[in-house]
Amino acid sequence: MSGRRPTFHSCRGSALVTVLIIVMLLGFTVVGVVGVGARDQDLTVRRLDTARAFYAAEAGMNMAIRELMLDIDEDGDGGVGTISDDDDPATDPSFGSASVSVSLVVTAGRSTLVSKGVSGQSRRHVEASPGSP
Repeated sequence: MSGRRPTFHSCRGSALVTVLIIVMLLGFTVVGVVGVGARDQDLTVRRLDTARAFYAAEAGMNMAIRELMLDIDEDGDGGVGTISDDDDPATDPSFGSASVSVSLVVTAGRSTLVSKGVSGQSRRHVEASPGSP
């Protein structure tokens, strides 16, 4: 026989290189999956904050309309139809992680309730025109 047989060392070396390449590919795959998962989680949290801010703004609007219907300043901010309209976020009513403030804006004889809900980085704005004060 004139042909040389491959030695055991050369097979072991090529197997080691193959295993290292496979490990690197698996590592990149894991990093990619974790990155996509973190981005999806962040989007989900932002969507939840947006929903919380919207429902807080709606709840504030309901509170303000109740004050107008009863003609009573139930939250003690000094105005009927306003909720925590004192520019102090510390006194805003909160609903879990969301807070709200409502102001009454009168322009040319027309009143408009403006409710602002906040949750995390999300802000929602709801307006209603109940009529003249």
